[in-house]
Amino acid sequence: MLRFSIRPRLSTLRLLPTSSRLLSTAANPSPLSLRSLLNIDAMENENPNRRPRNNRRKRSAAPSTPDSQPGQFYARGKTPVQAATIRHLATARGDVLAQAKTGTGKTIAFLLPAIQSLLHRDPSRGNGISLLAISPTRELALQIAKEAQMLLQRLPSIKVCTAIGGTNKNTEERQIRKGCQILVGTPGRIFDHLTAEDGGESEVRAMLQGLDTLVLDEADRLLDMGFLPSLKKIVSCLPRRDKVPRQGMLFSATVADHVAKVASIALAPNYKFISTIATGETNTHERVPQHLVVVPTFADMAAGLVGAIRHELDQSADKGASFKAIVFAPTAGLVDFYAAVFEKISGLPAVSTLHSRMSQSKRTSVTEDFRRAASGVMIATDVIARGMDFPAVSNVFQAGIPSDKESYIHRLGRTARAGAEGRGTLIVTSHETYFPRRVMKAITFIDQEADLSSREDVDYVTERLDEARQTKTYQAWLGFYRPFVKALGWTDARLVQEANIFARDGLGAPETPGLAKSTIGKMGLKGVPGLRAVPDPPRKPRGGKAKDV
Repeated sequence: MLRFSIRPRLSTLRLLPTSSRLLSTAANPSPLSLRSLLNIDAMENENPNRRPRNNRRKRSAAPSTPDSQPGQFYARGKTPVQAATIRHLATARGDVLAQAKTGTGKTIAFLLPAIQSLLHRDPSRGNGISLLAISPTRELALQIAKEAQMLLQRLPSIKVCTAIGGTNKNTEERQIRKGCQILVGTPGRIFDHLTAEDGGESEVRAMLQGLDTLVLDEADRLLDMGFLPSLKKIVSCLPRRDKVPRQGMLFSATVADHVAKVASIALAPNYKFISTIATGETNTHERVPQHLVVVPTFADMAAGLVGAIRHELDQSADKGASFKAIVFAPTAGLVDFYAAVFEKISGLPAVSTLHSRMSQSKRTSVTEDFRRAASGVMIATDVIARGMDFPAVSNVFQAGIPSDKESYIHRLGRTARAGAEGRGTLIVTSHETYFPRRVMKAITFIDQEADLSSREDVDYVTERLDEARQTKTYQAWLGFYRPFVKALGWTDARLVQEANIFARDGLGAPETPGLAKSTIGKMGLKGVPGLRAVPDPPRKPRGGKAKDV
C-alpha cells in the first residue's frame, strides 16, 4: 500500500475572488483557498469509504479560518491518486495519464484541478463549457456529475450538465444552452450534441470553443467498449490546441497499448504518466477470498446461485455483519430471469435489477436506491462493473463465465473498496471450468460445494414463467454462449443442444422456444439442427442512433 509521510495540502490552489466573474457569489472579499470555496464537508459526509479521524489528541483552540474548519477530508488526507496528481495537475497544468484502481478517489483528483482552471479562466474564452468529462457508461457519468455538483454547492453560478443516452436529447440541449460550465457524458450522446441536424456546427459545439479541460475517465473501458471512433470525432470537434490551449487527463485502471493509442489523440505528446499502483501492491482479485462453485448443468445455475447467496447470508449473520451483494449475469435477459426467480424464493433479501435495456430514469433510481441501501441484492450486467462506487458491498457473485479475464477482475472490484473487506463467488457449470482453471489460473479459488437444495423451489417458479420470459431467457443464453463455442469445445449443434436442455430443464419450457428467422441469422446459427424458427414479427418504424450502455 502506498504511504505518505507528509500531510498533503491544497495550499497551491489559492485564488482571488476577483479572478472570475463566476465567483460573484463568494461573500468573503479576502483571498480564499479552493477548498474553502468548495463543499468539501458534504463530500466527506457522502464518502462511504472515509475512515473516522483519530481524535485522541484534543486540538488546541485555533482561529476559525476556512482552512482550520473540521471536515476538510480531501485537504487533510488525500487518497494516493489525489496526492500523486492534484498538485501537478493544478500547478503545472500539464497533460496526465494516470493509472489508478477504481474506488480510489480519482473523480476528485480531476475535478479539483478542472474547477481551479474554471475559476481562473481567461475572460476571452467566454462563459461556455470549461470541463468536458467523458465516461463509458451513463451511471458513471451521473456519478461524476453528482460529485461535481456537491463540490460546487457554494458556487451556484457554475452549472453542471449531463449528456447521456436514454434521455431526451432536446431537453438536454436546452439545459446546456441555458448555461453549462461542466459537461459530463457518454461518447455517443456527446457527439450527437456536437453535430447539427444540417451537418454544421451545433450550439453545443460552439460552447466548447473555449474548453479548458478534457477528461477521459475509465479510458481502458472506453476503448474496450469500442468508443475509439467516437472519441476521435469528439476531439476533432474541439478547438486546436495551438490556438486554444487545454489540459488533458486520462484515468485508467490498466495501461495497455490501446490506452496509449487514445492518449496520443487526447493528450499532448509530452504528457506525464503517473501510476498510483505501487510495485508489489495487491489488487482486489489478489487479496479478496474467492470461492468457486461448480454446478452440474446450466439448468442448475439458478439453484446454485440461490444456495451460494444463502451460504454467504449465513456467514454474514454469524459475524453480525450486513449483507449487501451484487450478482453479475451475462445479459439483460438473464438478469431479468434471475430476478424473477429470486423474487419468489423465500429467505432472500430484497432484489433490484440494472441493465442497459431499462429506461434511464429507472436506472438512475435503482442506482441511487442501492447506493443508499444498507443491505440487499442487485442483479446487473457489466454496466456497473467499472467505476461505479456502491458503499459497503460485502459480496460479489458472478453467475456463469464473464466475457473475459478483465471483466471478472473489474466485477470483483465492486467489493472490498478502499481497503474494506469483501468476498467473491464464481458459479460455473461443469462445462465452464476452463475459465477458473485456465483463464484465471493465477487466482487460488476456494472450492465450495454447490448447494442445490432450492432446485425444487426454483423449478416451481420457472415452470410458471410466461412463454415470452422463457423465450427471452433462451435467446439471451444462446446469444451469450455463441462466441464461446470454441472455448467450450463445442460445435454449433452442441450449443443448440445444450440450449434446448436448458430451456426444458432450467426454464420449464414445454417445447423448444421459437426464435425469429432473422435472429437465428444474426447469431450465425442458420441451418443448425434443433432450432425452432418462427416468422419474423411485423416491422415497427424505428429511428434514432445506437444508444450508449
